[in-house]
Amino acid sequence: MTLLHDDRNHITALFSKVLDENIDTLSVLFENCADVVKRKLSVGGENKVDIFIIYIDNMIDKELLEMNTLLQLFRDLQDMPETDKFDYIKNRGIQTVDLIEVSTIPELVGQILSGDTIIMVDGYDKALRVSMRKAPNRGVPTSENEVTVRGSKESFSEALFINRVLLRRRIKDTNLKMKQQKLGARTLTDVAICYLDGVAKPEVIAEIERRLNEYTIDGLLDSGMLEQLTERNTYSPFPEFQSTERPDKAAAALLEGRVVILVDNSPVATLLPTTFNSFFQASDDAYSRWEVATFLRLLRYIGAFITMTLPGLYVAVLNYNAELLSPAMALSFSAAREGVPFSVLVEVIIMEISFQMLLEAGVRMPGPMGGTLGIVGGLIIGDAAVTANIVSPIVVIVIALTAITAFTVPNEPFASAFRIIRYFILALSAFLGLFGFIIGITCLLIHLGGLKSFGMPYMVPFAASGINHGSDTKDGMIRFPFRRLSRRPLFARRDERTKLVRKERSSGMSGREEEYEDGKGEE
Repeated sequence: MTLLHDDRNHITALFSKVLDENIDTLSVLFENCADVVKRKLSVGGENKVDIFIIYIDNMIDKELLEMNTLLQLFRDLQDMPETDKFDYIKNRGIQTVDLIEVSTIPELVGQILSGDTIIMVDGYDKALRVSMRKAPNRGVPTSENEVTVRGSKESFSEALFINRVLLRRRIKDTNLKMKQQKLGARTLTDVAICYLDGVAKPEVIAEIERRLNEYTIDGLLDSGMLEQLTERNTYSPFPEFQSTERPDKAAAALLEGRVVILVDNSPVATLLPTTFNSFFQASDDAYSRWEVATFLRLLRYIGAFITMTLPGLYVAVLNYNAELLSPAMALSFSAAREGVPFSVLVEVIIMEISFQMLLEAGVRMPGPMGGTLGIVGGLIIGDAAVTANIVSPIVVIVIALTAITAFTVPNEPFASAFRIIRYFILALSAFLGLFGFIIGITCLLIHLGGLKSFGMPYMVPFAASGINHGSDTKDGMIRFPFRRLSRRPLFARRDERTKLVRKERSSGMSGREEEYEDGKGEE
């Protein structure tokens, strides 16, 4: 047998026709692997032949292996010929559709580690891979982080095959493509690139594939690691990818011409390209009437602005521009701060850090204890701090309102960006007053205007409202009635923008279809 060594020092081997040599090679590769099951058997009548079966315990369906495959090998191979035994076993002994030949040891090892069963035959330099996977998983869980009032309650699972089915069940179209590859030199993690062929832009798909193959990484354990590895806006707090645990949201993104990336062992899918506006769209916006969806979406924008700017605005006004307050409000603020030993800035920082620690502790605490800790801890600490004259009641209200409004943004990574920007604006406001506050907002807008996600400007459609016939603005801050959303967003190919048409009511033109008036024409 010829042994080879690649650049990563992984032992690989070419198949030998001598079964014992192949067994020795696999014994070396799987040394001290207690979960690997190996068995050498003899099958056939007068012309017996030795076979070797190897798989990983608890990653296959043992009943299917023993009752179907092994039983057939011993029962149906009594007329084993003297020649072509491999093909005879393949055609007569194994009755399954998902059966392929494996011709190299590295490919064989990869199939075993993925949960398949390998059958090797003495005298042949190839093996049979039989798919009998039955890996432990949670099934289809309920969405916990992206809760909706209306719509599906399903969530992605850690098992890639389940996630693919959840998408395929929602989009029954042969144009839904799923390109799969393995990433991670040691983890060999399955990554699936899902898109609608003919709708998604080919240059975006090519760029995704290029970035995925740009680095060689030792292990890939979650989609978050993949995002950090392939993003270009490394030093920006705003994510270049949109993440979701909801299959209906991922399916909606596919219909818009976007690309969905699924990573095995991760219950979170990655959507791209993405824009600033996409992060404010919740799953049930499309299921509700346009008046309700618009009202809730405006609340999210207002909440994001408050959580980002309120502490800085409070510090700027009280320290530098108190004349902006009415006399009654100024007296109220002054009375509330009477006896407080710290400055306004120190007050805000103390309460901000305290609430952030409570939030982090609540997330890490198990189950209902986390929510209880956040509520009780916030009440006790806030009340005790005010009673002890450490902070003023106004600061407690400001920080509490800031913390609450952060949760109106339906995407956690995107909401975290506003929490970081909050400190930047707070620092400028503390040193420059309202002038620093305005500088902070201006710098933020300039930064957002320069961001791109896989070639898509981050501020579309706000920065370019006239493109795509202005139809993208109809699903922006204000969501127009569903029947007027007749065009796909700018994510899709130009010749595939139409998504909603109306049939002619005239009997003589019953076969014709026309696009809604606001969606006619092309760019």
